[in-house]
Amino acid sequence: MPHINPSVTGSTLNRILEERQRVTTSGTTTSTTTTAPSPLPPPPPSGGGGPTPFTQTRAGVVFGAEQDRQSLLIQRQNAEALARQQQRDALIRQQQEQVFQRQQLQRRITEERQIQAETRERERQANISQLRVERQSTFAQLLQSGDQARAVMFALGFGPENDTFDVRARSLGTTIRELKGARQLETTTEAALSRVLGQSVDIGREGVRGLGTAIGAARSFVQGGADVQQLLTSAFGVGSLREGERPGISQARLAELIQSVVPTGVL
Repeated sequence: MPHINPSVTGSTLNRILEERQRVTTSGTTTSTTTTAPSPLPPPPPSGGGGPTPFTQTRAGVVFGAEQDRQSLLIQRQNAEALARQQQRDALIRQQQEQVFQRQQLQRRITEERQIQAETRERERQANISQLRVERQSTFAQLLQSGDQARAVMFALGFGPENDTFDVRARSLGTTIRELKGARQLETTTEAALSRVLGQSVDIGREGVRGLGTAIGAARSFVQGGADVQQLLTSAFGVGSLREGERPGISQARLAELIQSVVPTGVL
């Protein structure tokens, strides 16, 4: 075994240990130059020696309270806005409902008015029909009674007997019309009277005109048959309706006037 100098061995050993230390620290044995390692961060403080959190400071507490106040304010504003919107929506729905109800009511009123108008019109038409039936019946009664001159005037829509029907017709929104065959009956009656009396006779709105006097018609009355006497009685019973002219006379008065100029025993 060779002899080793203790002093050399000690220095060499120290260099080897330093080199190993550098290899261990730098992680390589090839680099001849080494870089000093970065200092490690200090370990977290243990115990109560660290900094106070911001939320636990006075400023943090004030800031948190302000944040809470702002949050509550926003919530309140949102709630108020929501309430206002809900109120507006409710008001709009109420208005729409009122409009709908008014429309429904107006529709019902319109329908009821239409029904009432149709009912009134049906009643009016029924009354007009009834009026025509009654007028035709009155005309037939006048003819049946032998009052032909008055029947002619009635059929034409003239004379006192027609006034009642005329008033009723106007109240029903209509007018009196000539009855069927009225003009033909007028012509026939006027011709018969004119032939009996020997003068022109006219039947119209103003009555029977052109008859002359009852005394003047006495000869025709006496010489004529029952039909002529009935026709003359009817005509003189109407007379003239014009103001200032001879009015109609009753059958009894006509007989008296004719009797006054007829020899006794003729009538």
